[in-house]
Amino acid sequence: MECLKQVSPREWQEVPQLRQFYDDLANKPYCTNEKGSIFVRSKKQAIKHRFIQPNHPCVIKWLVFDIDHPDALFTFIDTGLPKPQVIIKNPKNGHAHYAYRLTTPVGIGGNSSIRAESYLKAVRDALCEALGADTSYSGNLIKNPCYIKDNAPTPKKTHWLNNNEDEGDRDEHETYLTGAQPSYTLAELADYLDLEPLYPQTKQEPANDSGYGRNCSLFEELRHLAYQCKTKSFNAIVRYLKPIAEKMNQRFDVPLNPNEVKHIIRSIARYCARMDFTASHKAFSKLQATRGAKGGRAKGKSYDEKRQQAKELYEQGLNKSEIARRLDVSRRSVINWLSNLGCANSHNQIIARLAVSDAARVLAYVLPTASGTGCLLRFYAPLFANAALALPSCFLAPICFASYPIGRSTADPWLS
Repeated sequence: MECLKQVSPREWQEVPQLRQFYDDLANKPYCTNEKGSIFVRSKKQAIKHRFIQPNHPCVIKWLVFDIDHPDALFTFIDTGLPKPQVIIKNPKNGHAHYAYRLTTPVGIGGNSSIRAESYLKAVRDALCEALGADTSYSGNLIKNPCYIKDNAPTPKKTHWLNNNEDEGDRDEHETYLTGAQPSYTLAELADYLDLEPLYPQTKQEPANDSGYGRNCSLFEELRHLAYQCKTKSFNAIVRYLKPIAEKMNQRFDVPLNPNEVKHIIRSIARYCARMDFTASHKAFSKLQATRGAKGGRAKGKSYDEKRQQAKELYEQGLNKSEIARRLDVSRRSVINWLSNLGCANSHNQIIARLAVSDAARVLAYVLPTASGTGCLLRFYAPLFANAALALPSCFLAPICFASYPIGRSTADPWLS
């Protein structure tokens, strides 16, 4: 067909449509190479993966549709609908993703316009129905039109992968351009569609039991049942959950697509089959204990210098409150440090205090009483000794001599 042109993903940077697709990606989009797992990577790394998130979580720039039909490549021609900017085809089965770029992106959630969201939903639902696309496809992940198998990380085969899954399905996609205009407004897309019959349907919300959407409601109920399942086999969990899920799905006003229910079941079964809760909890506790021990040792080393300073100051005669003030720590910390260092009854601390008492006694008894000073010093010396004033002896003598004049009579009544 003249309007279809296959391009090589290896030259995607030279193709304006694919370069625009890359520029529109979020800074850290979701991406994966295998169904059932998803990662967040930088845009530069995510573009190497087989599936990628085309839109920002809060902004819709691309409308993406999943057409599960062998002739999906020609669906827009057969239905007379507008050309998508990019088509990504699976070469194995002919299924394809259609990607339409919007001229004006539409915000969703938060403070976004409710009218714009409703208009977007109406156009998307109508276009989905007209294309015959999968109604349960959310568009969160798309076949990456820039995917190159050689650049992608080597996939690891997990124990839950079914034997009938085709490993060749991981081959590169076929990327086609249709020659469409660079983008569409919602009004331009609406010109091809009949929106009126869909308005009542868009206002009717499917019933659910948990206040979530149908997917979340089903997932929340099934996962708790799976946790209690005694077996850890993937296939056994799937067989156990399948009839329960089908019965729960019938409670909704609009039941989920059977294929979507299957993927919910498989997602839960994969997690439970490869998760040993007891072992993981023990491993996590051990890891946290190791981290805590490292943190405690690091914090202890940072105080080694202050502990040594506290010991030296205490042996010099300073009390614990003064030491705490100088080191800018609590008094309780100083007490604990000194106790752990065996400094509770420091020899130097005792000597320092005794030196003060001895100095007072020397002034009272050693100085000549004939000078007239002994009478008063003899009276105050016991008080100095009992109080153990922390004043060096060199300060006591000048104070005493200045306060009491020499030459008092030996007949002073204090000497009797």
